[in-house]
Amino acid sequence: MSRILTASKLFSQSLHNHGENRCYFCGTDCDNTYLSELYIKDTFTNRDIIARPSSKYVCRGCVMTLGFGEDDELVMIDGSIKKRENQRGLSPHLYSWIITKDKRIPFTKAHISIIRGILTNTNPIMQLTTPFVIVLSDSGQKHLIFRAPVSKSDEVYPIMLEDEIIITEPISIKERIDITTPIVAATGKPALKDITLQTYISYRKYHGNTYKLEEWESIKNDPISKLAVWLSLNKEEATNEYPVH
Repeated sequence: MSRILTASKLFSQSLHNHGENRCYFCGTDCDNTYLSELYIKDTFTNRDIIARPSSKYVCRGCVMTLGFGEDDELVMIDGSIKKRENQRGLSPHLYSWIITKDKRIPFTKAHISIIRGILTNTNPIMQLTTPFVIVLSDSGQKHLIFRAPVSKSDEVYPIMLEDEIIITEPISIKERIDITTPIVAATGKPALKDITLQTYISYRKYHGNTYKLEEWESIKNDPISKLAVWLSLNKEEATNEYPVH
C-alpha cells in the first residue's frame, strides 16, 4: 500500500502507526490500533471533507491532533509553556502550527510578529524546509490539521488559514503586508476588513493622501489579502513604521 504523507502523519513524527488500512480522517496509511468510531463525536460537522468515510480506523497523528495525545505540555514558538487543558489531553485546534518532519511548533496570535518574519523570510529564527505544513487558526474552534495540505516546495506553498487554503510565496506575503501597514498606522487593524468613509477621512488626515488605501480596497478580498490581515502589524508597530504625516 502506498503511504500518503498527510499533515497528521507529519504531526505524529516517529509515532505514526504504519499499516494496511487508511485513516478515516486524513487518508494516510495506518494499522488497526485506533477505531474511528471512538474518535467521531456527534458534534463533528466535517463529514463531507473526510478522506476515507468507509474506513474503520484512524492514524496516530489524527488521534493526536483531535486532542487525544499524551503530552502534558506544549512548548510554544517563543519557548513559553502551555499546560494540559483537560484530562483527555492537549487541544491542538486551539493553536496555529508549523509542522515539519522533525518539529511541530504551536503558536497563537500573540506570536504573529515571529510568524510574519518566518513566512516573509525576514526572521532567521527558522528556515522552512520541505516537507512542511502551515496552519493558521483564526477561531480556535475547528480541527484543521487533518485537512491541511503538505508543502513540497519552499518557494511557492500552501497555507491553511482557517477553512481556506492559500497558495503563495514569501515575497507576495511581504508585499501585501506592506500595503496594510500605513492603513493600520492611520486607522487600526479593523479598517483592513471594513473600509468606511471615516476610514478615508482618518487616512487622509494621517498621511495626506489616500493612495494606499484605495489600492487596498481594490484587493482586500483576495485570498492573500486575508492572509496579510492575519499577519499584519499591530497599531503600535505600524505607527513606528509610519509616523503621523
